[in-house]
This record gives sequence, structure tokens and C-alpha cells, in this order.
Amino acid sequence: MMITLFCLPYAGGSAQVYKRWAGKLHSSIRLIPAELAGRGSRMGQPFYRNTAEAVQDLLPLVRQAALGGGSYALFGHSMGSMLAYELLHALREESMPLPAASFLSGRGAPHSEYEQGRRIHELPDAEFLDEVKQLGGMSAELLQHRELLDLFLPILRADFKLVGEYEPKPRKPLPLRLTILGGKEDSTVKGSLVEWEYYAAGGCDRVLFDGGHFFIHEQESDVVALLNKTLTAVPALI
Repeated sequence: MMITLFCLPYAGGSAQVYKRWAGKLHSSIRLIPAELAGRGSRMGQPFYRNTAEAVQDLLPLVRQAALGGGSYALFGHSMGSMLAYELLHALREESMPLPAASFLSGRGAPHSEYEQGRRIHELPDAEFLDEVKQLGGMSAELLQHRELLDLFLPILRADFKLVGEYEPKPRKPLPLRLTILGGKEDSTVKGSLVEWEYYAAGGCDRVLFDGGHFFIHEQESDVVALLNKTLTAVPALI
């Protein structure tokens, strides 16, 4: 039995960040890296003005799997975790079948991450890049080539606008169990990952990996192993 895995990228990322997983996932897992507007194959399309707009754009992709009768799962890292969480609520509000598994990675619980007035996307270039570099994950090549940086900066600013202006709504806990992934040395995550328990009626499984914010790359084989183990067990659970 096949299961579809939708992956949502972090700020500045594209579908490409997950395509390298394709040859490492179990043969029963169909990988669909979601491409956000304004990058990759969708370069030139306008960036999302807010999280709600992003969710409405991504929803048809996931809805197709939800109505197709098969199993599916969501994975999001950092900003992608925020979008995955909002997608789950959008699916619930439409009474769509929810994912068999939901992986939220590299981000604290919504109330922990909310910082009113935190708008680093409005900073001048040098200050903005200093803030972004603290997260890690930016290649030296990108920072050294102004032409590449000029192409990349609008994407980064648009994504940090989404994150910076995101305001979580008070809602009932999701009727499912979440798998929360974190890096043991990730100092960017606000609050305790345990606080995700408030957002899922079925509770949470927390899995910590060595590394910082981008542990999904640093410990890629272990992250993929977790996905394989969890998702290949799904048919026996439903």
C-alpha cells in the first residue's frame, strides 16, 4: 500500500531541499515536495501575502490525496512546520480525512514562537542577513555572490514576513497524534517542544537529533529512517 508524503520547505527553501530523499525513502512512500509560489518551478509568481493565502494555495494539492482514498502524511520544517500545522486545521475545517502521520520539525509550539512586532524582514539588507545567518544553512557561495544574493533576498524576505506576521488562533486541539522533531543544539526554537502536547488531542512523540536548526540535513539518514519506520507501519494502524 502506497502512502503519499507531502513535504513543506523552510524559509528560503524550495522543493529541491527534499528531492534528495527520493532514493532513500521506502518504495511504498511517494514523495511530493511542495513548491511554494515565487521560487523553483514557480519563479515569477507573486509571493504569499500571509499564511492564510499560503494555506489556500497548498490545500488543493493535499486535498487531492485526502479524497483519493489512500494514506498520506505531512512533513514540515521550521516555516514548513508552521504551514503544515495550519494546513491540518484547514483540512479539519473542511471535514477532510486527516493525515495518517504528521511530522512537525524545527519549530516550537505556536504560542511559544509568537513574537508580536518581530519583523526582521523589514531590516536593511546587512542587518537582515545577520539575523538569517544565525540560523545557519546559508552557503558561503551564496553570501559571496551578489547576483545570487539579489535573487535570493526577496524570497527570504517574503518567507520571514510570513513567519514574522503569523498570529496563531486559539482553536481546539487537533484530533490526531503529532511527531515533533528537534535538534538537540537548536537554539532558535522558542519554548519547550513538550508544549506541542497542547495542540494534539492524541498527544505527541518527540524525537531529538544531534545538530542545530538544520539537523534534517546534518542527520539526514536518521531523519529518513524515522520517516520510513513510521510510514511503513501506517497500513497496520488504519
